Amino acid sequence: MSTEFEPVAGSPDHYDADYYDNNGQAGDRPALRWYVRMVRRYVGQGPYLDFGCGTGHLLRRLAAHGPASGFEISAYSARMARETAPGCDVHTTLDAIPGGAFRGLTAVHVLEHLDDETVAAVLACWRRVLVPGGRALVVMPDPAGKGRALAGDGWNGYRDPTHVNLKPHGEWRTVLADAGFTVVREGSDGLWNVPYGKLPKLVDAGLHAVPALAQFLAGRLFLRPGSGESSVFVLEAPASS
Repeated sequence: MSTEFEPVAGSPDHYDADYYDNNGQAGDRPALRWYVRMVRRYVGQGPYLDFGCGTGHLLRRLAAHGPASGFEISAYSARMARETAPGCDVHTTLDAIPGGAFRGLTAVHVLEHLDDETVAAVLACWRRVLVPGGRALVVMPDPAGKGRALAGDGWNGYRDPTHVNLKPHGEWRTVLADAGFTVVREGSDGLWNVPYGKLPKLVDAGLHAVPALAQFLAGRLFLRPGSGESSVFVLEAPASS
């Protein structure tokens, strides 16, 4: 008789097909178009590293603009990313990522899954793999943001048990700066996870989501920190090690 065990939340095996299906991030999605435009505007040219590339859809989009590689701890995610973004290297250990090989890095909803000790190791890795002055686009949920205030305990950021490091925007800013990165731009993705109340979804969107839509269409970052669901940072690595 065989016994099946549920993977421990946050372990590499936890990030499987069910995980991505449940959080709605298994496939391509509109937000990825905004992230790519942000990279093109604020990060610049590749080569790119999509750190925590998931099933590979952002990696595939980045590869259309220059050489791109991914990183994933999940064997399932790495396999899917290689299928989604054929020709892109997908590394599965930090040491395997080549040093000084990337001008741009993306980490979209990654750091909230890591404890502080692992965050420190990851930020040190980013400094190693980025060229001097290379840039990174980093996104994480903001528990002090307006999205959390409107949604209360039902906030989307609380629904994932692997979100073990939900810091407010200001605390993440300090962590990133203390790790040696310069914050060159910061803001929020806005309020997009409607409805936030009992009004019909379209009515609620009209009340809350218009600024987020305007920012999305502009492909820019102009919404202030704390005004939406997530914190968004554009970082620059030191000019020399």
